[in-house]
Amino acid sequence: MIKLEKPDIDVESIITDCTANLTKQPILTHINASKTTIVSKSEKYNELAEKGQLGTLETHTMIEGGATKDDMVWLYDNKFVADGGRKYYDKIKAIPKYSKCPFCGVGIVSTLDHYLPKTKYPTYALTPVNLIACCADCNKNKKSEISETRNNEFIHPYYDDFNDEVWLKVKIVFDEEIIFSFYAEKPNTWEQEKYERAKNHLRKLQLNKLYVAHCGEEFSEYRDTAKDLYKKGGEELVREDLICRIEERRRVTKNNWRAALYEGLLESQDFFDKFLMS
Repeated sequence: MIKLEKPDIDVESIITDCTANLTKQPILTHINASKTTIVSKSEKYNELAEKGQLGTLETHTMIEGGATKDDMVWLYDNKFVADGGRKYYDKIKAIPKYSKCPFCGVGIVSTLDHYLPKTKYPTYALTPVNLIACCADCNKNKKSEISETRNNEFIHPYYDDFNDEVWLKVKIVFDEEIIFSFYAEKPNTWEQEKYERAKNHLRKLQLNKLYVAHCGEEFSEYRDTAKDLYKKGGEELVREDLICRIEERRRVTKNNWRAALYEGLLESQDFFDKFLMS
């Protein structure tokens, strides 16, 4: 949900460096024979992604020229991650500010994810704009899933801007226990398709579960502050404090889970009538 600058790296350089000391046959022959195709297809990937048309690409196991899925997976695992291409791996991994995962905005970057899975789209196994730095949990939850429709596509950090409007919300229930539930709310300026993608992203990456887990600690730290403010200046002073916290956390990204939490408290009359007065 955090937009990233695209990596300033070309796939041709990656292939050249990854195969520089490669002697393993027939992989070397296959890769060299498919190099031109991989370069041209990577350029096409960028064009399609800019238009939101990655869904038009078909899964495959062979690349024109002779490279196979197994060739490309081997090259990624053994040469890009661990050998001649490591400098590119590390450069892409360093793109997110503060090492924050762009998919969830919480986890710490620890790996690279193939937006289009390398086992199903081997042509793009080394394509820089198909490689996204992310946390281990998002990488695991994203799996190798293929979206059948545009509505089901994950947010692509290099091409999609989902920070244009506030859409991450939280419902808070004050009962015997406090229950938090994060959800996507459709902004008036959004088309239905974009809204569906936001909901899909939250659901498939299990972000509600992640954010709720963090809410407990955040709220426990704030509850005493809120009650002290309420004693000093009543509801008005607490509302002023919540507004300041929301604005502060939305300076970097509008859809910050902490901002959603404090907005949820601000909009919950039960927080003022039940919780603060108890």
